[in-house]
Formats: sequence, C-alpha cells, structure tokens
Amino acid sequence: MKKILAVFIIFLLSFQPGYSAAKKSQPKIKEPVISDITEKKIILPPEEDFVSEEDEETNPLLSFIEKAVSGAPNDNEAKGAILEAEALYRKIVESFKEGKSADAKRYFSLFINKLESASVDPGLYFFMFNDLESLITKLKRIHSIDTPAPVLKSEKLSIPMECEDNSLVERYIQIYSTSYKKSVKASLERSGAYKDMILKTLQSFNLPEELQYLPIVESHFNNKVISTAGAAGIWQIMPHRGRALGLKINYWIDERLDPEKATKAAALYLKDLYVMLNDWHLVLAGYNRGEFGLIRDMKFSNASNISEMTGRNAIPKETQKYIPQFIAAVTIANNLEYYGFEPDELKYAKPVLYDVVKTDKVIDLKIAAECAGTTLEEIKKLNPALKAWCTPQGYPGFELKIPYGSKAKFLENISNVKDLNPSPGVVKYKVVKGDFVDKIAAKYKTTAKEIYKDNPELSKQKYLRIGQVITVRPGKKHYQ
Repeated sequence: MKKILAVFIIFLLSFQPGYSAAKKSQPKIKEPVISDITEKKIILPPEEDFVSEEDEETNPLLSFIEKAVSGAPNDNEAKGAILEAEALYRKIVESFKEGKSADAKRYFSLFINKLESASVDPGLYFFMFNDLESLITKLKRIHSIDTPAPVLKSEKLSIPMECEDNSLVERYIQIYSTSYKKSVKASLERSGAYKDMILKTLQSFNLPEELQYLPIVESHFNNKVISTAGAAGIWQIMPHRGRALGLKINYWIDERLDPEKATKAAALYLKDLYVMLNDWHLVLAGYNRGEFGLIRDMKFSNASNISEMTGRNAIPKETQKYIPQFIAAVTIANNLEYYGFEPDELKYAKPVLYDVVKTDKVIDLKIAAECAGTTLEEIKKLNPALKAWCTPQGYPGFELKIPYGSKAKFLENISNVKDLNPSPGVVKYKVVKGDFVDKIAAKYKTTAKEIYKDNPELSKQKYLRIGQVITVRPGKKHYQ
C-alpha cells in the first residue's frame, strides 16, 4: 500500500511547476570505476560530485506527504471543519448573487476561520500549491500589481522561558548555581568546542537558539557519556532514533559520537517534533520521552499540555522535571554574572580545527596518523565516532578528519602506501607462571585455535613451560 501511495505522490509531483526541470537538473552520482582505482585515487572527488538524486522511497518530502495523505481519512475533526467551510462558501456565493456584500464579507471571514480551525496537515499543502498560486495571480492582476513579492525573513522562533508553575524552575536555578555549580561551569566550558557549530545548525533549521543549551541537561556537553539506557553523545541519542535519523551505528562506527552529524540529527528530530506538536514545551518533553510515548500520555490523560499531564500524573517524573531543568540552564547561561558565575574565569574549550579527506578504502588509523604526521591518539580524538582500528568498512565517501593544515601532506604520503589496512602482525610472547593458552588468547583478543595454528608444537605439550616463547597473532580489536 505504501509503495502504491508513494508512486501516486511521485506521479502527482511530476505535474507540479518546476519539479520535472529540477529533477532533470539534479547531478547524478559519479560512481568510481572499481577496476580503475589505484592507490593514488583512494580519495574521492569533492563534495559536489557526490550530490545524488535521493532515493524516492526515502525522500523526506515524499515521506512527509505520504504520512499526511495516509492520515487524512482518519482525521474526523478536520473533515467536519472542511464540510462546515464548504457550507460557508456556498453562503458566500449566495450572498454575492443577492448583492448582500456585508453578508458575503462576514461569511468569507467565517469561511477562512473555519478552514484554519481544520488544522490541515502541512503535508497536504503540496496539493494546494497550484490553486493558491492561481489565486495570488488573479488578485495581482485585479489590483494591477507588477512588483515582485517582498522577501520575508523566516520567523525567529523562541522557547517560552517560564512554566505555569515556576517553582520547579527556581529550584533548579538554585541547585545549578550552588551545589551543582561546578558541574554547570564545566558544561559551559566544554560547550565552547561546539557552540558555533550548534548555532549554525540551529539557524539552518530555523530552530530557537535556546536549544544550544539543551546538551547541558542531556550530557553536560560530554561527548563520551553513554546512559544506562544506551543513549550516546552530547545529544544523548538512542540507537534506534539515531538510525531513523540517518546516523550509522554498527561495529565500525557510531555517528552519535560525531558532534556535527549528531547535531544535525538532533535538529532534524526537534524540527519534526515541532511540526507534529506545535508547542516548544511539548517538543522538549517529546525529545526526552519520545513522541509516541508523549502522545500516548496525552491521549491517556486527555491533556493538551505539560501542566495538565503533570497535574494528572500522566508523564514520568523525569519528563516533568526536564523542561524546568532546561529553562534553568538557559536562564543561567544567559545571565552568568547574576547567578554567581564569573565569565572571565570560564575557560571555554576552543573549536577543533581539522581537514577532511574522503576515502572509499579502509585505512588503518595508524597509517592515517603516520601519513598526516600526527599520532594515533590525535586521529582518534578527531574522529570520536570510529570504534575500530580503521575507517569503517562498507562506507564509501567516509570523511576522515586529520589535523588542520595536513591534507596536502596526507594525500602525498598515502598515495605511496601499498597496503592501507595491513595485518596487525605477530608478537613473540614469553610464557610466565599461571599462563595457559586460553588466557593468552583472551589477552590478545584472538582465539586458542589461532595460537595452536601458529604454534603446532603446542599440540604435543600437556602444559606450557615458563619461559617458553610462542608466536601470537593479535586480533584487530587488541589495537583499538
């Protein structure tokens, strides 16, 4: 059914002004020919060469429209308002024909209000674009308007910094500025590494700037934090949520720990929540609780806001406290001196500068460090999402971060490397008291079978001898 609906929407899209031309003008992926790649061509072409035509089934626009279309038949409230609007429209026509201009004007006002009360899903606006454009064109012709429409700036959104009961906000302000002051100070200092990037991302999504302080509540801006529930990174994104937002999470990589990608994912989620809930306090509660859990709570308690759900004890205590905690964090961050923080004493972390290279090959991080003229520790620090000893497998176009200013040196050096992901090699291990094969295998992240394979003489021995030297081929996890 979804497939049929998607095809239907795509069919309708093809008749929209500019859609076909835009689709034809989209650049295609320039697939590298595998057999032609030499070691000097492991770095992929620039970003613009990899702007792809989105898969129609995963296109956010199609998903947005599909969700609206599939949900419309079940929206009885909207259907009722639309029918009432239709009745008012007929009254407009009737009054106009009878020359009752005052009545026509009154019915037109009621008609517009009734349409607004229908709360039509934004995904359905797509099907009205032609009609609205025709309406505007006719009005411009009637009024002899030849000038182009003014450019309207996007509405600057903001989050209300008060609750119906501000006592909990005041309590958290007191806690954050006294007993938790040291922790808040450390959070603010760590935020320096991410602030510019987060603000830029929020602006690109037209989100309130207050959200830059949400990681204080989530993680204290500690990118290494993993909650007991499995949420990770400065935005504390759960694995299933991260994958749904397009982050890669597997054996090789966890992009929840990539601050930039995680910030874009969090911004997308917050934007989706706002489209869905249209209330910033509900959005924050949804970010903490999950939108489906929050909607269940609202339906169960027949409530429309946080205050009502709290009064009816319909949401978890953690979610009840979440918004006051956020407001307290924002209030303090914007009024540091007033709440006893000395701005001059805050040692803000500096944004990390780096170069980016794209690779379609798996590269051992030790080799990457050597080619960039740095250390393995620095490469891992610049790429916190990497979980293995190398760049992720099955990830063409992976962006490897290297120290700022080292890109030219890196490209020159790595073009001469014959084996980008060599075997970890072997070590000669000297047996000590208490050793046995399984213990040694565990130490080097390999198996007893592999040790026996490299040391056939061991199969003839009942016990290891102290001082005996054996060959061990460490597993790759040993070097992580």
